[in-house]
Amino acid sequence: MQLIPSFQVDHLRLKPGLYVSRKDYIGYECVTTFDIRMKRPYKEEVMDTGSIHALEHICATYLRNDQLWKDKIIYFGPMGCRTGFYLIVEGDIGTDTILPLVERTFDYAAEFEGEIPGATPKECGFCVDMDLTGAKRDAALYYNVLITATKTNFNYPQPRKKRQSK
Repeated sequence: MQLIPSFQVDHLRLKPGLYVSRKDYIGYECVTTFDIRMKRPYKEEVMDTGSIHALEHICATYLRNDQLWKDKIIYFGPMGCRTGFYLIVEGDIGTDTILPLVERTFDYAAEFEGEIPGATPKECGFCVDMDLTGAKRDAALYYNVLITATKTNFNYPQPRKKRQSK
């Protein structure tokens, strides 16, 4: 079997950032998947499941209520490796276009107070595994990455060229 594109990214060189993971077409309509990479693989501790779960609820609710973007948000959810999230948006969208929304989302999550949206047994399959303090900490760390980012935080690392022997 051929490796899927996300497994072809060099995770050993990947930094926290915001990346266009892929663009897919459904008929003539483009759908853009963003890699919201919050932790540097193998260099930083992964997020705890309670933090991820709380962030999933807070951020998904925020994104689906944003006045400018709510009708274009298709999906927001965690990566299995616990180093970030995927955001799927309708349209052929670049990082520079989505960045203000992602910044607002994680600023909101970092400052979130109150009850986590959808965090009752009736609304969620396992609401007891949520950590608001951890979620706010992880959101604040990621927000700081976004506001101080360089181009290496927005472009996947390119494969290293093999040296030719003389």
